[in-house]
Amino acid sequence: MMTEYSHMIHEGLEVSINALVQSINGLMNREQNLRENGLSDKAAHVRATIERLYVLRNELILISNEQKKERTDFV
Repeated sequence: MMTEYSHMIHEGLEVSINALVQSINGLMNREQNLRENGLSDKAAHVRATIERLYVLRNELILISNEQKKERTDFV
């Protein structure tokens, strides 16, 4: 039973990580477009958001790695 839950948690983390990566990629395109259109202030705001999403993604990766280790240790 525990492994079933940990598998579900791991899948959820992977989906979240992938969604964050897609969001970051989209925001990076937005940032570039803003800079090309001379809107550096707005681009800087988008960059700050990107940086926060990178931090969140990295935290989820750490949690996912811990989850994998726990699953390996449990089995």
